[in-house]
Amino acid sequence: MVKRGKKKIPRNAVEELVQTCEWISKLKKKESASEIFKRFLGLMNKYADYFFSMPWPQKYDFKEATTFTDEDVDFLFEREEDFADRHMTVCLKKNMYLEGFMGYFGILWTQQAFRERFIRPTYKPVLEAFEGFAQGAEDAQSVVNKLKEKFSVGLIHDSLIDLLEHEYPDKPKRRLIDGMLGLLHTVEGVPSCEQERCSWYWNQECGTSSASDKSFKEDTS
Repeated sequence: MVKRGKKKIPRNAVEELVQTCEWISKLKKKESASEIFKRFLGLMNKYADYFFSMPWPQKYDFKEATTFTDEDVDFLFEREEDFADRHMTVCLKKNMYLEGFMGYFGILWTQQAFRERFIRPTYKPVLEAFEGFAQGAEDAQSVVNKLKEKFSVGLIHDSLIDLLEHEYPDKPKRRLIDGMLGLLHTVEGVPSCEQERCSWYWNQECGTSSASDKSFKEDTS
């Protein structure tokens, strides 16, 4: 049990938190469930002043779990180098309540809400520029080069993934995007993204050659 003075996480949340760690371990395949659980407890202790700043609510509240207060925002952006840990700490706090813990999907909903408010707006100028180049029937390399004049390769990559998550591009545009994703990873140095919508990552993970693989080879030949 995590304690800070008289503060502790609810007893009813422990079992569901353990189950969440098991889910994450099976999905991500990077850490064991016990390692994830220890990491989460470490975050609660490290950021105890924030994590235990308010009494636990009786029940889960979706609106509260997907809304970011001034306290949340100040905590999240206090130290950029600690952002990943702080982000997870916020997700853990917002999904914990006296009767339990909302689990993997609760964390996912909080993460999605954060992305909608703070991350997706940064993709808009990239995608607007991409649409202009795509209409000009540009090849993948030339589009990447033009976008690089204004945006980082990481932002370009994430913007394209966001487009695929929210739209269904026609075959020519999808072929262009697949070629660009391949270039961003193999030529421009974007690390493995673990994004299932990224054709390059999917091909690497599955070890298969798909139609998108072929389009990438044609664009880079």
